Amino acid sequence: MALTFRQKALLSTPLPATWMSSVVIHNVYVKFYTDVIGLSPEYVGWVYLAFNIWNVLNDPVFGVILDKIRYRPGKGKFLRVMRVTVPFMLFGLVAMAWASPDWPQTTTFLVFLTQLFLFDIASTFYLISATSYIYLAAPSREDRIDVEVGKTWIGNACSAVATVVATQLLVGDAITEHTTMAVMLMGVVLVNAVIYVIPLVKLKDPPELYEKGDAGDEHASLRQLRSDAASILRMRSFWAWFCYGITATAPMGMYFTAFLYFMDHVIRSSGTEATITDMGSMIVVLVLLPLYARMIKRIGSRTSVYVGMLPYVVGLGALFLVTEWWQVLLCYVVLMSGRQIMMTAGAPLEAALIDENERLTGTRKTGSFTALRAILSAPLIGTQTALFLWLISAFGYDQNAQVQTEAAQFGIRFATAGVPIIFVLLGAVALAFLPYSRTVEADLSEYSRSRRSPEAPLAAPIVVVDGGRPVYDSDGASGSSGP
Repeated sequence: MALTFRQKALLSTPLPATWMSSVVIHNVYVKFYTDVIGLSPEYVGWVYLAFNIWNVLNDPVFGVILDKIRYRPGKGKFLRVMRVTVPFMLFGLVAMAWASPDWPQTTTFLVFLTQLFLFDIASTFYLISATSYIYLAAPSREDRIDVEVGKTWIGNACSAVATVVATQLLVGDAITEHTTMAVMLMGVVLVNAVIYVIPLVKLKDPPELYEKGDAGDEHASLRQLRSDAASILRMRSFWAWFCYGITATAPMGMYFTAFLYFMDHVIRSSGTEATITDMGSMIVVLVLLPLYARMIKRIGSRTSVYVGMLPYVVGLGALFLVTEWWQVLLCYVVLMSGRQIMMTAGAPLEAALIDENERLTGTRKTGSFTALRAILSAPLIGTQTALFLWLISAFGYDQNAQVQTEAAQFGIRFATAGVPIIFVLLGAVALAFLPYSRTVEADLSEYSRSRRSPEAPLAAPIVVVDGGRPVYDSDGASGSSGP
């Protein structure tokens, strides 16, 4: 049975809360630390390189831990972890705003790095738990697409609070005093805290979600961990999605940071013009999003990702030519439409990986898969941020200059638009190897729905065993699921 509107709305709230935190941490604070605190872009680049290495090391461990946590009657599993981690994230958001511009570069570097690491530990546990919970509570592809639309609406409304404050504070010269900026950022943190409370209070973690396939009763032995890892690494779909993630979607995580530099130093817009550009483009995209979701349900998620790549590349390419803020607005309407189609279609595809593995092994490894998702997203946010900052530095960006040189402005254009174009073209090649046609995707969705609905019969599988290896029999997506 499909979820109700209220259920979908509630499931749309946990991730937007952490998205808003990520906007503040990974986007707003980057420019805040270079332009207000005075930390050199090279230092910020090194912070995010260290952050990237840290994520590669800890995210798989966190995923395994969450997979093996037992469900506790009356307390739950994934929601319990979410409730513990939120206070630590909020503390990190507060502390990072109060670094002093008078500190030496080395001190600021170490403080920024330490606070980022502490925030990330809590954030990673929360993100994996929230995503794991949503995949269980919204088992079918149709429900997942609708929840993704809701997440996008709510997420943009939440993030708008952070982005409006950021564009007013960090673009133009209306406000330059550090304490005033820090106090205004505390208002953003307060709003973020309220958004966290909604899912933590309203959502429930019933035992029915864990009756089939939960790995909480498995012993986390080395043999079991090897078996879990092998079952994932043998999947062709895993490798195709992994390569797509490290290319096509990688620059998306820090687009707002690039937007701030682009509007401030290339277009030289006011804060109000930057706000109109950012919010205006997303309002148009959000109005069109239900139509995009309907298209995705009709033609399939993988095909829809390819459809979204076209406006994404066209909009990015046009950024090399624009000189006025309203021209940037038009570009962002086009490229953000493509980005949202790609992201909305990608959500059920990533969940399908977990469904496929559960059908092959009998247990859900949501934490392990979500840990891989963190490897594909959070660490690459760090890599992309470091790449952006190193590129603009190489072209001569000077954070103390009132007007950047032509070379520095071109460097910002290339880092903002050229790099994402290169990455998405590479991702298009990787996506061709993902064996999820519309038929395969629908069958995995039915299997997942049946597992979460004990009264419903199991879906008839279209995966057959050939020599112990699964083979899909589908329209245009046949072949071994192993590499």
